[in-house]
Amino acid sequence: MPAKGEVILIGQQCKGCHLCVHFCAKGCLSVTDKLSPQGISVPLFAPAKCNGCGICGRMCPDFAIEVYKTS
Repeated sequence: MPAKGEVILIGQQCKGCHLCVHFCAKGCLSVTDKLSPQGISVPLFAPAKCNGCGICGRMCPDFAIEVYKTS
């Protein structure tokens, strides 16, 4: 069974650059109309596609993403 991942988006830290969306090879993150308390467009996470690679977290300049591998 392939590894799965969980992505935690910390909305208060997200500045809406969407680098995580652009660099996610699996398409797990997408731009939505959901806004953070600061009025920033926060990405939406689709867990079914995630393999826990962590690229989204490494690309985030604001450390607004935590990635956990699950089985």
